[in-house]
Amino acid sequence: MPATTATTKPADDQASLFTLTASDDAERVVSGVRFIAADPAASDAALIGDGYGWLAAALPAPRPPTCPACHRPTVLPAAAPVLWTCPRCHPTETR
Repeated sequence: MPATTATTKPADDQASLFTLTASDDAERVVSGVRFIAADPAASDAALIGDGYGWLAAALPAPRPPTCPACHRPTVLPAAAPVLWTCPRCHPTETR
């Protein structure tokens, strides 16, 4: 079985891969839309959106948990709409 030898390329070949000449720039095809200087305020407003309002609109209303004492559904009071309160066990807190 004959022995195989590895051939190496000169360093010039590798360096030529990363150098551009004037003819390379002329032959390059440019695709996409040309840049037009414009105010980005309109696109910024569209990208920011309404926070998570779109998610709240897409999800169903949360199911109220049951009261551990009387097992009735709790409500979200107007004073603190993040705390579920039982209207039967805590009537003063549900206002």
